[in-house]
Amino acid sequence: HKFNGFNDPRGGGHFSARLTVALTAAGVVAKKILPPGVTFDTRIAEIGGCTDPEGFDEVLRAAAAEQDSVGGIIECRVQGVPLGLGQPFFDSAESMIAHLLFSVPAVKGVEFGSGFAGARMRGSENNDPFLDVEGTTATNNAGGINGGLTNGNELVVRAAVKPTPSIGREQMTYNLATNKVEPLTIRGRHDVCVALRGAVVVEAAVAIALANFIR
Repeated sequence: HKFNGFNDPRGGGHFSARLTVALTAAGVVAKKILPPGVTFDTRIAEIGGCTDPEGFDEVLRAAAAEQDSVGGIIECRVQGVPLGLGQPFFDSAESMIAHLLFSVPAVKGVEFGSGFAGARMRGSENNDPFLDVEGTTATNNAGGINGGLTNGNELVVRAAVKPTPSIGREQMTYNLATNKVEPLTIRGRHDVCVALRGAVVVEAAVAIALANFIR
């Protein structure tokens, strides 16, 4: 509808996860711009609702056996982030990082620090008491960002990745060619979980956002 038939749908076109190769390449350059001492630790924190890495294979095999797919959550932690990156309003550290993460086609949710869990806490639980003049905090529910600015503590961000939409399992959907709801079976090879490929992309996106703050 938007492109009036002038888009290229092959392989998902410009809505495909293939576009993340550009983010990954830019992330390599971004890391070279960041100050020495900035280090990344990115991992798959959850697959198909399972948070135990030893159980990931079982979840993946079960989904594959049913010609289905599962989503996941990727967590990126960054140490050594300079103090005061970001702006208090439109260009906050969260805004810029989330902007890039939501450019990844499969990402449907982003949270920092305690994230959505923080909404279920009281202020006394979610607050981060300061320990010293450097701004070190006893906890890090803010995820290393206060008021849109990095606070010198570890940056913690998570991205929720949806299940792969193209699956071998038959589904009912509307067919524009026949104007009817009909069975659809997508042939070919399908990723059971695109989150498995997503850690390097999430890390690259965070690195690009941080590098953009460096002057």
